[in-house]
Amino acid sequence: MYMGLNNVILGIFLVWMILKGVKDKAYPSWKTLKAYLPIFLFFILALIASINNTDLLFLKHLESYWSFLLVPVAFSFQQEKTKALIPYAFKGLIYGSAATLMLCYANAVFEIISYNEPWSYFLRWRHLSHNFTEIADTHPAYLGLFICTSTYFLLFYTKSFNYKLKTFILSLFLFGILQLASRVALVIFLMTFLIYIFSFLRKNLKFVIGGVLLVFLVSLLFISQGSAYFIERLSSSESITKDSRFNRLEISYNIFKENPLFGIGFDRIDEQRIRKYKESGFYTAAEKKYNSHNQFFEYLSLNGMIGALVYMGVFIYLIVISLKDRNYLFLFLVITFFVANLTESMMVRIKGIEYFSIFISLFLINRKVKE
Repeated sequence: MYMGLNNVILGIFLVWMILKGVKDKAYPSWKTLKAYLPIFLFFILALIASINNTDLLFLKHLESYWSFLLVPVAFSFQQEKTKALIPYAFKGLIYGSAATLMLCYANAVFEIISYNEPWSYFLRWRHLSHNFTEIADTHPAYLGLFICTSTYFLLFYTKSFNYKLKTFILSLFLFGILQLASRVALVIFLMTFLIYIFSFLRKNLKFVIGGVLLVFLVSLLFISQGSAYFIERLSSSESITKDSRFNRLEISYNIFKENPLFGIGFDRIDEQRIRKYKESGFYTAAEKKYNSHNQFFEYLSLNGMIGALVYMGVFIYLIVISLKDRNYLFLFLVITFFVANLTESMMVRIKGIEYFSIFISLFLINRKVKE
């Protein structure tokens, strides 16, 4: 939440890592930097899109994309110590997600009391999805993804959490993921939770029954008390098929066909999209300057075939090496991020870029150190 403050803190951290590396004379080698190539490639794509069809002020377009370059470089100065950063990174994500949800719930309670609303309004549109997370300056899809990754780490990879704290956080995540009303995040979360529960099938049948019952009761509570908006958004097939973001993909594809090799570049993408949105009757999308809401089509229109091939190639590579290393934590992180990008363009927003850069950098550098 609060990306301005977040960026300042991250910037200080990266500068500190680089300066400390210089002081300790722990300069990165070419082999070390080469390990980060999958991340650097996305910065190169942003650089190409900045230069393409633009003037000398192309650097202004790179404002959101510097993490693709600076995060890997900063970690490369501390490569021998980055393994210790992995649990800190995931714990930071867990506490950050929990704190964000608590702030959102506190605001929802305050508004219900202030406007003298019945408590059943908790599950009406005023306190769901974007309206729920607005106070924290965040997006439901991004927060939902962070919650899913945090939940996976809590369930499968950490024993250092106090049992009561762990139970509280997981319960908060269960309620929060429904409050966010993000379909993709909800499916990922429930699958993660149920896989964990059923992994105890042979060991503890009571735990399995209790876990399934908990998920069922919470879901029943939300469905029985939820507004028509909530029910339709999460359970209606029409809410998916009629979602205008899928119809808007054709516009991104048409932009790609006009510039198939290198794409249209940053300077012209908004102008072209807005014009085509208006021509197709997507006036809200034009007014709010919506992106493709699909990362593959985003790169296809922005960087052409080169961008699309790099995007798919990097994720295939990351999935293959995660499977090869049997690193299921990062396999989960890569796959869920890719799935989330089917309905969001997370690699054009600072939240998504920083999340990807930090965790994938940690994965790649520790893999290199281990080799």
